[in-house]
Amino acid sequence: MKLRFALPLLAALALAGCRSGPTALAPEAPRVAAGVAAEAAPGVEFSDITRAAGIAFTHHNGAFGEKLMPESVGSGAAFFDYDGDGLPDIFLVNGRDWNASELSAYRAGLAAKHRRATHQPPPVAAATTGALLRNNGNGTFSDVTRGSGLDVEMFGMGVAVGDYDNDGRPDLYVTGLGRSFLFHNVSTSSPSRSPRFVDVAGAAGVRDGGWGTSAAWVDFDRDGRLDLFVCHYLVWKPALDVFASEDGQTKRYTGPLSYAPDSNRLFRNVGGGRFVDVSRCAGISRELSGGRPLQGGSLGVAVCDFNGDGWPDLAVTNDQRPNFLFQNQKNGTFAEVAAPTGLAYSNSGRARAGMGIDAGDVDGSGRDSILIGNYADEMLGLYQNRGGLFTDTAPRSEVGRASQKYLTFGCALLDVDNDGRLDIFAANGHVDDVQSALPAGVTYAQRPLLLLNRDGQFREAGTHSPALSTPLVARGLCYADIDLDGDLDLLITTNDGPPLLLRNDESGPNHALRLILRGARSNRSALGARVQARAGGRIIRRTVRSGSSFLSASELPLTLGLGPRDKVDELSIEWPSGARTRLKDVASQQILEVDEARGVVARRALRKQPSPRLRLAHQAHQGSRSAPTP
Repeated sequence: MKLRFALPLLAALALAGCRSGPTALAPEAPRVAAGVAAEAAPGVEFSDITRAAGIAFTHHNGAFGEKLMPESVGSGAAFFDYDGDGLPDIFLVNGRDWNASELSAYRAGLAAKHRRATHQPPPVAAATTGALLRNNGNGTFSDVTRGSGLDVEMFGMGVAVGDYDNDGRPDLYVTGLGRSFLFHNVSTSSPSRSPRFVDVAGAAGVRDGGWGTSAAWVDFDRDGRLDLFVCHYLVWKPALDVFASEDGQTKRYTGPLSYAPDSNRLFRNVGGGRFVDVSRCAGISRELSGGRPLQGGSLGVAVCDFNGDGWPDLAVTNDQRPNFLFQNQKNGTFAEVAAPTGLAYSNSGRARAGMGIDAGDVDGSGRDSILIGNYADEMLGLYQNRGGLFTDTAPRSEVGRASQKYLTFGCALLDVDNDGRLDIFAANGHVDDVQSALPAGVTYAQRPLLLLNRDGQFREAGTHSPALSTPLVARGLCYADIDLDGDLDLLITTNDGPPLLLRNDESGPNHALRLILRGARSNRSALGARVQARAGGRIIRRTVRSGSSFLSASELPLTLGLGPRDKVDELSIEWPSGARTRLKDVASQQILEVDEARGVVARRALRKQPSPRLRLAHQAHQGSRSAPTP
């Protein structure tokens, strides 16, 4: 997240950990058809159901005119089933007002050397907290925050979901400014489904400090216990907030290069509800060979397995500094390899303003490629994995052309139309609300982007759905099948505004299979489990993962789009423990619950069945389309 303006009147703070230099490029990308126009996408339609669903939340960023840096960043959201009823619930992270001591420090700090702070915050009406919204199963949600233990005021940023103590209930880790929270889920399965969470961050050793952003649960040592990776952004305090202006009078949000970057954290789960900070000895905050400090100003993390060795790696986006790729060394340590693998920079060797991130098999190769959201005029980055080396294919494709003027925070690889291919969704919005200062063609509020995957060629189809035409100041993005009808719905958060809940009304002929996995020897959340489904001539590969996008957490159950096929010929699950589960002739349009030790433990039908009439119409439409340029 960067800002382009004249140098701040105050000299920038020292830039620790900022690296430059050429990147090792992967082999040249294949030629992609040029000039591909956005096309209507039959069957792909989203509806804004925010108000109809009963969601009345509004994010509060604490802004009152002085433009303190953290105000422009948050916040995220999560889909998770807190009460175990099979329906995805929602947690929305919130900010708060600046308190008196923070305001005093700001007024006496660096900004005071240039002018007196003139804006006064409005009187605080009431405390602002995050929101826990229970899925009622009928398209609506109920606010059950009060008394849940989640009704805590904080300057919140991101959220990650995982069952860290393997008790069968998903827990929440919420990052923030100054400290973070570990909310242990102690809810019971009572008829009232009353939620109950207890903050145990201090006792667990993960209270942290500084400015935490995105986070991810990951069993990096494969011992069956979930560990925790936490991105850290900048070394910032109110007294350090830099006064930046083009005219010497109007303050603007300052870019990240005006602050020193912070180092990320890795907490190892040692059992008994305790974690140990292994950031340094694991090679996360400092390289083990050579001792280079690893301080990037990180905003996003995706758990991946870029080299296919079965051990989780970590791809991390950095803001105006080279990205990180932490390769798991299988001995409790990581090697940072972003530069030699081609992920650190753009194809031209330039560090970009990386924010959101996701990983997935976009080309059917069986390898994790990486999607990165960048600043306006930098385009999305789509780093195709060529066997351990990455090439950004976005600049020569519709991905780059469509995203050129957008600033992307939340981004996700997901199959919105259930054709078995991972599509791209990008939640966009600028950080600078001074329109006159923005480049031509760039706006503060921006519409989302939807790029449909057509056998590796992406086509922008967001304008087909009116619900995707509304400009937003978007930040977080996550997805879940909220109505259990077999297609993925979306939740977008906005900075200092309401969220947007988008129901996927996909009406095509494609089939789906929903998988809920539970580990036994592996971690209970089954994070890291790899699924491969063979349906006809297509192989669909998905991984259960935490993290990804920006400050947000999508649901852990997997929705496998099967295209027109009504069954999976062979389903293979490789668990983190190394165990395998194989199932044959699995019917589509059902929810399948699979336990690592016991196999299939439950199944029930999805709420929607594809229409044979729609299937025939879709096949006719596909047959009438001309083949893409080779």
